[in-house]
Amino acid sequence: MENLNIRLKKKFLLNYQKCLKDSHPTLTTCVTHKQHKHIGFLTQTNLYLDNMGSSFSSLLLFRPFRLLRSFWTWLIWSFWSKKRTSPTKQYLNITSIPSINLAKPSPKLIILDLNGTLVYRKKTRKITLRPFLKEFIDYLLTDGNFLVMIWTTARPENAKIMVDLIFGNQREKLIAIWGRDKFGLSKREYERHTVPFKNLEIVWNDLNSQIANGNLSKYTLKSSSELTLDPTNTILIDDSRHKTKLQPFNAIHPREFDLKSSRNGDDSELKKIIEYLEVIKYQSNVAAYMKDNPFSVQEEMTEIDIH
Repeated sequence: MENLNIRLKKKFLLNYQKCLKDSHPTLTTCVTHKQHKHIGFLTQTNLYLDNMGSSFSSLLLFRPFRLLRSFWTWLIWSFWSKKRTSPTKQYLNITSIPSINLAKPSPKLIILDLNGTLVYRKKTRKITLRPFLKEFIDYLLTDGNFLVMIWTTARPENAKIMVDLIFGNQREKLIAIWGRDKFGLSKREYERHTVPFKNLEIVWNDLNSQIANGNLSKYTLKSSSELTLDPTNTILIDDSRHKTKLQPFNAIHPREFDLKSSRNGDDSELKKIIEYLEVIKYQSNVAAYMKDNPFSVQEEMTEIDIH
């Protein structure tokens, strides 16, 4: 009987995972990667089945209403989260407006991720800088066409360590340094390894309010009069596609900088991003341009001297 219960349990969980993947594609990552624990129904189901006093067969025979209630809870949550994690119609309408090649560069907001994008840092305090990082930072902060900020899922204290190492005295040129406390997470989500979405509307609302109040006036930009930040002039650089689902066409996704690539020493993603930004800064609508010309499929552009 014990072996039968184990087989039934495994079959149930496999079917449940398949149901999740088929019914809600955005949950696939959360089912297959343990670190995405913010979607807790599957985890709770496992814990319940592991700790219940009666056997799994007893659950099916005597507690069908509990299973039904759990199913409806998941169904309602799934429908709600799907609406919440999809691009808005307004955003998609903006991305459908063709981009125009400008005669002069226009101001752009650059939002940088840290771990996996600019550096490699695991659980230890040792931080490995990505090749061409210094050239990349110097380009962004001296070009005169970019407002630069940090937005990382790391906790503020860890973000500070990485920012100090990467930027040094130049950190004062960053318009904002946002950490895990800027995602609106619950206390439980904050403490766990929740991987949240980076909703750029949060950034736009905050920074546009600061621009209107004159709080960002010291960050002078070329042609920055009456600047309003929106999908047409914002670029998020993050190795994770999961985090950028709300505004997918505003994101540049370099290959993840991990332990293997840090040891190879042949990584040139940041150099390629510089070349890509040289084109992007002349676009009137970066979301529309990046939708049709994503970084991931760009051919090698004309070499530029970044030394």
